[in-house]
Amino acid sequence: IPGIPQVEVEVESMDKAGNFIGWLHIEGVNLSVALVEQALSRVHFTAERSPYCKALLAAQDAAKQRKEKVWSHYEEAPVEEVVPVLEEKERTANYKPVFVTEITDDLHFYVQDVETGAQLEKLMENMRAEVGAHPPVEGSFAPRRGDFCIAKFVDGEWYRARVEKVESGGKVHIFYIDYGNKETLPPSRLAPLPPAFSPRVLPPQATEYTFAFIQVPQDVSTGRGSSPAPRPWTPALHPTTTPHLSPSPASPEWLL
Repeated sequence: IPGIPQVEVEVESMDKAGNFIGWLHIEGVNLSVALVEQALSRVHFTAERSPYCKALLAAQDAAKQRKEKVWSHYEEAPVEEVVPVLEEKERTANYKPVFVTEITDDLHFYVQDVETGAQLEKLMENMRAEVGAHPPVEGSFAPRRGDFCIAKFVDGEWYRARVEKVESGGKVHIFYIDYGNKETLPPSRLAPLPPAFSPRVLPPQATEYTFAFIQVPQDVSTGRGSSPAPRPWTPALHPTTTPHLSPSPASPEWLL
């Protein structure tokens, strides 16, 4: 009939009461999609089973972006960041032969890797020969914090060291980088480290470790605070001793 819109009813199913469920098309336009497009209606979850589901959801998304009518107060939900859960891997033991060279009052200790022990011995031998052939001039070294140097220990030998602190009155706090112990010396017992024996040639051999899950008691009766005399070389373990070492965030390098 001219002038009268062409209406088509598409029956999809029937409910328990005998009512038809379907779609109304006017001049070929799905009325449900049109209402959603104009932000006059929302998509019901049952539309997921419909062949028009994609068209309805696309129309609804467009209406949400315009924030009109039923979507005038619409706010997008914040996207939650999904943090991936890392599966814990079984810890594997890493057996490593070392020399224990220094133990501190707070149960930190320093070790040397047995594998590089021969390199250190060779370096020390050559360094002492170099210093013996060209003795340092007393007072020629002006220590500054962070400087690498050589320091004369109580045994009369020279060892590689790093300046940690310089006090007024001629007191210099140094750290023996290959053994882990510390000492306070006058500048007269320090000298520049020859470039041929710098940490770039052989990295510092003292590596710091600590025991996991052990708290040092604070009671003075335990003797804590009476540190032993400094010593560049006093191995506390026989060279064949092999501590069980494995990575742990509880220590600077490894966990015993």
